[in-house]
Amino acid sequence: MKKIIIISLFFLSLAASLYSQPNNKGFAHPLQVEPVAVYSKIRGNLSYWDKNYNDVKEINKNINIEGEYKFSESFSVISSIGRNEYSQTDSSKEITWDRWNAGVKYGKVFENGSSQFLIGGGLRLYDKKRNGEFRERENPDFYLIRPNFGLGYKSGFFQIMSEFRFQTETNRHGRESSLEEFKRYYQVGIAPSFAIADSVRIFTELEYREPLDKVADKNLRYFNFYPGISMNTENFGSFNFSVLLGVLPKADNAMDRGIRFSYFYFFDTSQ
Repeated sequence: MKKIIIISLFFLSLAASLYSQPNNKGFAHPLQVEPVAVYSKIRGNLSYWDKNYNDVKEINKNINIEGEYKFSESFSVISSIGRNEYSQTDSSKEITWDRWNAGVKYGKVFENGSSQFLIGGGLRLYDKKRNGEFRERENPDFYLIRPNFGLGYKSGFFQIMSEFRFQTETNRHGRESSLEEFKRYYQVGIAPSFAIADSVRIFTELEYREPLDKVADKNLRYFNFYPGISMNTENFGSFNFSVLLGVLPKADNAMDRGIRFSYFYFFDTSQ
């Protein structure tokens, strides 16, 4: 874990020394909700969440780096890598690499006077989770397919971005077997944000997830509120902090609480 942190900080500091900070003319990047706008960026995350129910406590810690490259005004490619530590009461810690993944995004911005409208979507594919143990939340032996789309609006100090996501597991043939169970869910996110100063923006994000099989996959369900703050620097990127607060009753929510520290560096000065 320490090696990953050192490598992450090295690449982030290298990026900061080579490029200038964007002037934030485009849509601000949400802290939690997957954005449908396209960027050229490096993002580093440190996150934590836990759940304590019926004397069983789950703890999940993650560090990852995400890179996105905007190769045209409307299209980008995206991928990430990370390390995850998961533990549960009366069981040993499981430390694994995140699933390798790659995706393509489309985002189109329309001008209307002083306002901007955004429409976008994408598709992200995830590999198996190498050396991971089977848990109720996921099967490491299956691949993941995650399409999404969303809308955005910007006017003055106010911005809002939304996302609708569907995720399914699949085998290597891209189809199901009668002997295999595939977890599926749909998810809706909304990310309003407000600029309270030239370099400070507050976020009030919400995400709701519902599994298709409401009995077998109940522990995938959640409704979370993510208040957060983003602080931009002139030359050294953006530093961000958000917390996770469950909205559903504790018995029905997949997570109780969490925190996330994020760092962004945008290479495209039009953003």
